[in-house]
Amino acid sequence: MSNWFDQLKSIVNRHEPAADDNALARAGAVVLLEMAAADDRFEAKELDMVQKAIEGAFGLDGPELEELMAEARSLREQAVSLHDFTRSLRTGLDRDQRDALVGWLWKVALADGHLDRFEEQLLRRLADLLGVPHEEFIRRKHLAAERP
Repeated sequence: MSNWFDQLKSIVNRHEPAADDNALARAGAVVLLEMAAADDRFEAKELDMVQKAIEGAFGLDGPELEELMAEARSLREQAVSLHDFTRSLRTGLDRDQRDALVGWLWKVALADGHLDRFEEQLLRRLADLLGVPHEEFIRRKHLAAERP
Protein backbone atom coordinates (compact mmCIF):
# COMPACT_ATOMS: atom_id res chain seq x y z
CA MET A 1 0.00 0.00 0.00
CA SER A 2 2.95 2.32 0.45
CA ASN A 3 3.39 2.20 -3.34
CA TRP A 4 -0.08 3.74 -3.65
CA PHE A 5 0.98 6.43 -1.18
CA ASP A 6 4.19 7.17 -3.04
CA GLN A 7 2.43 7.46 -6.36
CA LEU A 8 -0.33 9.65 -4.95
CA LYS A 9 2.25 11.89 -3.29
CA SER A 10 3.99 12.29 -6.63
CA ILE A 11 0.68 13.23 -8.26
CA VAL A 12 -0.16 15.73 -5.51
CA ASN A 13 3.36 17.18 -5.39
CA ARG A 14 3.82 17.64 -9.15
CA HIS A 15 4.14 21.19 -10.39
CA GLU A 16 0.86 21.12 -12.30
CA PRO A 17 -2.34 23.01 -11.66
CA ALA A 18 -3.20 22.60 -7.99
CA ALA A 19 -6.89 22.27 -8.78
CA ASP A 20 -6.36 18.86 -10.41
CA ASP A 21 -4.19 17.59 -7.56
CA ASN A 22 -6.60 18.86 -4.93
CA ALA A 23 -9.53 17.28 -6.75
CA LEU A 24 -7.85 13.87 -6.62
CA ALA A 25 -7.03 14.27 -2.92
CA ARG A 26 -10.59 15.35 -2.14
CA ALA A 27 -12.06 12.48 -4.16
CA GLY A 28 -9.98 9.97 -2.22
CA ALA A 29 -10.97 11.53 1.09
CA VAL A 30 -14.68 11.58 0.18
CA VAL A 31 -14.66 7.89 -0.74
CA LEU A 32 -12.82 6.96 2.48
CA LEU A 33 -15.24 9.04 4.57
CA GLU A 34 -18.22 7.45 2.84
CA MET A 35 -16.84 4.06 3.78
CA ALA A 36 -16.54 5.16 7.42
CA ALA A 37 -20.18 6.28 7.39
CA ALA A 38 -21.60 3.28 5.52
CA ASP A 39 -23.07 1.75 8.68
CA ASP A 40 -24.72 5.10 9.60
CA ARG A 41 -22.22 5.94 12.33
CA PHE A 42 -18.75 7.39 12.38
CA GLU A 43 -16.74 5.22 14.76
CA ALA A 44 -13.58 6.81 16.17
CA LYS A 45 -11.46 3.87 14.97
CA GLU A 46 -12.82 4.21 11.44
CA LEU A 47 -12.16 7.94 11.38
CA ASP A 48 -8.64 7.37 12.70
CA MET A 49 -8.04 4.92 9.85
CA VAL A 50 -9.40 7.45 7.31
CA GLN A 51 -7.04 10.07 8.68
CA LYS A 52 -4.10 7.65 8.60
CA ALA A 53 -4.84 6.82 4.97
CA ILE A 54 -5.12 10.48 3.97
CA GLU A 55 -1.98 11.48 5.89
CA GLY A 56 0.04 8.74 4.26
CA ALA A 57 -1.41 9.10 0.79
CA PHE A 58 -1.26 12.85 0.47
CA GLY A 59 1.49 13.80 2.92
CA LEU A 60 -0.86 16.22 4.64
CA ASP A 61 -0.91 17.03 8.32
CA GLY A 62 -1.99 19.80 10.64
CA PRO A 63 -4.05 22.57 9.04
CA GLU A 64 -3.77 21.14 5.52
CA LEU A 65 -5.21 17.81 6.66
CA GLU A 66 -7.97 19.53 8.63
CA GLU A 67 -8.88 21.64 5.59
CA LEU A 68 -8.97 18.61 3.28
CA MET A 69 -11.09 16.66 5.78
CA ALA A 70 -13.52 19.58 6.14
CA GLU A 71 -13.83 19.93 2.35
CA ALA A 72 -14.31 16.19 1.94
CA ARG A 73 -16.97 16.06 4.67
CA SER A 74 -18.86 18.90 3.01
CA LEU A 75 -18.63 17.31 -0.44
CA ARG A 76 -19.73 13.95 0.95
CA GLU A 77 -22.77 15.49 2.63
CA GLN A 78 -23.78 17.32 -0.56
CA ALA A 79 -23.09 14.48 -2.97
CA VAL A 80 -25.97 12.69 -4.60
CA SER A 81 -23.67 10.00 -5.95
CA LEU A 82 -20.08 8.81 -5.63
CA HIS A 83 -19.71 8.40 -9.40
CA ASP A 84 -17.91 11.72 -9.96
CA PHE A 85 -15.41 10.92 -7.22
CA THR A 86 -14.79 7.35 -8.34
CA ARG A 87 -14.49 8.47 -11.97
CA SER A 88 -11.77 10.95 -10.95
CA LEU A 89 -9.96 8.25 -9.02
CA ARG A 90 -10.33 5.68 -11.79
CA THR A 91 -8.84 8.02 -14.38
CA GLY A 92 -6.29 9.67 -12.07
CA LEU A 93 -4.86 6.50 -10.49
CA ASP A 94 -3.29 3.49 -12.11
CA ARG A 95 -4.47 -0.05 -11.43
CA ASP A 96 -2.07 -0.69 -8.53
CA GLN A 97 -3.11 2.55 -6.86
CA ARG A 98 -6.80 1.69 -7.20
CA ASP A 99 -6.13 -1.78 -5.78
CA ALA A 100 -4.34 -0.21 -2.82
CA LEU A 101 -7.23 2.21 -2.30
CA VAL A 102 -9.60 -0.75 -2.04
CA GLY A 103 -7.23 -2.14 0.59
CA TRP A 104 -7.56 1.06 2.60
CA LEU A 105 -11.33 0.98 2.19
CA TRP A 106 -11.29 -2.53 3.69
CA LYS A 107 -9.14 -1.28 6.58
CA VAL A 108 -11.63 1.51 7.28
CA ALA A 109 -14.56 -0.91 7.13
CA LEU A 110 -12.84 -3.37 9.48
CA ALA A 111 -11.39 -0.76 11.86
CA ASP A 112 -14.24 -1.06 14.38
CA GLY A 113 -13.95 -4.85 14.45
CA HIS A 114 -17.29 -5.40 12.72
CA LEU A 115 -18.12 -5.63 9.03
CA ASP A 116 -21.64 -4.34 8.52
CA ARG A 117 -23.54 -5.62 5.48
CA PHE A 118 -23.89 -2.04 4.22
CA GLU A 119 -20.13 -1.58 4.45
CA GLU A 120 -19.47 -4.68 2.40
CA GLN A 121 -22.13 -3.70 -0.13
CA LEU A 122 -20.60 -0.24 -0.53
CA LEU A 123 -17.13 -1.70 -0.81
CA ARG A 124 -18.22 -4.03 -3.60
CA ARG A 125 -19.80 -1.13 -5.47
CA LEU A 126 -16.75 1.12 -5.01
CA ALA A 127 -14.36 -1.60 -6.15
CA ASP A 128 -16.49 -2.08 -9.26
CA LEU A 129 -16.59 1.66 -9.97
CA LEU A 130 -12.82 1.86 -9.48
CA GLY A 131 -12.28 -1.00 -11.92
CA VAL A 132 -10.81 -3.39 -9.36
CA PRO A 133 -11.44 -7.05 -10.29
CA HIS A 134 -13.28 -9.29 -7.84
CA GLU A 135 -10.26 -11.49 -7.13
CA GLU A 136 -8.22 -8.41 -6.12
CA PHE A 137 -11.16 -7.17 -4.04
CA ILE A 138 -11.11 -10.47 -2.10
CA ARG A 139 -7.31 -10.48 -1.82
CA ARG A 140 -7.35 -6.98 -0.34
CA LYS A 141 -10.07 -8.04 2.10
CA HIS A 142 -7.88 -10.87 3.39
CA LEU A 143 -4.83 -8.62 3.62
CA ALA A 144 -6.76 -5.98 5.57
CA ALA A 145 -8.15 -8.61 7.94
CA GLU A 146 -4.66 -10.03 8.56
CA ARG A 147 -3.00 -6.65 9.14
CA PRO A 148 -5.36 -4.26 10.90
